[in-house]
Amino acid sequence: MNNPHQQQARINDLKNASIALSVGGSVTSAIGNYYAVLGQRDQLKAQALSMDFEAQVAEFNANLIEQQVARARDSAKNQIGISNMRYGEERAAARANAAARGVKVQSGSAGERERATELMKQIDAMTIQANSEERIASLEQGKANQESAAIIGRESSRNIRSTARSISPAVTYLTTEIGNAGRVANMFYDRFGGRR
Repeated sequence: MNNPHQQQARINDLKNASIALSVGGSVTSAIGNYYAVLGQRDQLKAQALSMDFEAQVAEFNANLIEQQVARARDSAKNQIGISNMRYGEERAAARANAAARGVKVQSGSAGERERATELMKQIDAMTIQANSEERIASLEQGKANQESAAIIGRESSRNIRSTARSISPAVTYLTTEIGNAGRVANMFYDRFGGRR
């Protein structure tokens, strides 16, 4: 059997080892917290970059849609022009045919046909214009949605960056160490504080 002095020496050695392990644990904990917060900050920065990219894609899409709107307007003008030419050719052919037969174009069935052709030309032009305006309105709604997405993306990125800047791994490290220091100091005081 060991004598009481040896047993007390072993107990004291275990208490000293316990304090040393607590100090090491608190340092390890603080380092772990430091890198966890550093990782969180880096993750926020990556998220901000992702939001920037999404905003740029939305701006690009809005520009593409604006080009589609311009092409739709030009296409409508071209279609109306082609329709007018077709009706003009039809009208000219009918007039030439009527003139060859010696019929007055301004009166009778020839006049009715010319007025009907003019009415059909106007109806076709209005139909082309209405379909074009419907498509353009849809495109412009898509453009507005993309512009809104770009604004939201940029603002979100700005907010995320601000949050990332507010995170300080060093402060987290120090706060953890200060919190652990009190616990270790109590252990130290319990071990050595009662001696004089």
